Amino acid sequence: MGVPENLYDVLGVKKGASEDEIRKAYRKLARKHHPDVNPGNKGAEEKFKKVAAAYDVLSTADKRKAYDEFGDDSLKGGFDPEKARAYQQWSQGRRQAGRPFDEEAVEFDIGDLFGAGAGGFGGDFGRARAARHGLRGDDLLARVEIDLAQALSGIELQVTVPTRSECPTCGGTGDQPGAPVVTCSTCNGSGKQQVAQGPMRMVVPCRTCGGDGKISTPCTACGGNGEITGQRPITVRIPPGADNGSRLRVAGKGAPGLAGGGPGDLVIETVVRPHPFFKRDGLDLVLKLPVTLAEALGSASVEVPTPQGTVKLTIPPGSQPGTRLRLRGRGVKRGDKQGDLYAEVDLRLPDGENPALVEAARAAEKDQGKPVREGLRL
Repeated sequence: MGVPENLYDVLGVKKGASEDEIRKAYRKLARKHHPDVNPGNKGAEEKFKKVAAAYDVLSTADKRKAYDEFGDDSLKGGFDPEKARAYQQWSQGRRQAGRPFDEEAVEFDIGDLFGAGAGGFGGDFGRARAARHGLRGDDLLARVEIDLAQALSGIELQVTVPTRSECPTCGGTGDQPGAPVVTCSTCNGSGKQQVAQGPMRMVVPCRTCGGDGKISTPCTACGGNGEITGQRPITVRIPPGADNGSRLRVAGKGAPGLAGGGPGDLVIETVVRPHPFFKRDGLDLVLKLPVTLAEALGSASVEVPTPQGTVKLTIPPGSQPGTRLRLRGRGVKRGDKQGDLYAEVDLRLPDGENPALVEAARAAEKDQGKPVREGLRL
């Protein structure tokens, strides 16, 4: 396993970036590489995990301070910055006192800076953090398409979310059952590697075996992760009055956590399909109401569909195209608020030629109050 990437490079920001710049960079990359946006793309999933782990460190003041001071070493499980500083002071004191390290051979185990069990040197620091504290699962975003009627009345539907559980083949160990376990050839079973020669001999957990001293065969069922993933359906209820882009948070129904961490939340975002006649304006509805010439000229009563049922609407005589007729309390209902419905006259002339209608229309021109194009200019 290699040394972790520079966390600032992972987020694409400079070392002196502000909290706001780090947050914006994380959100942009998280949206780009989120597993929901890239289903089945393992590369995007790994990138998403790296971005999340980098943000976990750089968005927390004390973690970022330790990382800036000690680099990748601060990411190890159990790292103690006070011990690390004490060691630096001790080293500096020896030099200032004129006691170089060639007076005696000193073996220093860098694991002492991290407490017991620092075997994950150079590994996935996000997983190490999970092993210590439990890592909360990710929030999952699911977009669902519904039509306008469903949005207005509310609807119950199913969405599919990923699951994670202990691998039944290896029991969560990540090792292939029955496969031989061999001594690590890099460290000869000691679990440690020397990384500095001379009087100051520094040792670190072996990067090949992770400090175990042994190498086992990864479980073929889970690839050595100790976990298997799947999917499960979740039934959710979209409340009445949902709009395009409305979000509903369902607590505890997101991705499962790691190492005992709680699950994330499921966020449902509604996408309302366009309607051929109705448009929404906040809590109000605007209906383009098809009206015949006779209905517009004379007084007519027509049926109008509303979220609360069909009602009768009177078209005033002489109604012009675009005239708006208001139906109070017939719009969108959300909680204790209720909008209105506006029926907009959409005049429909008869199809085909009708000489008698043309003559009648010409005869009616004398009743025009003023020239229809009066004042028309560029």
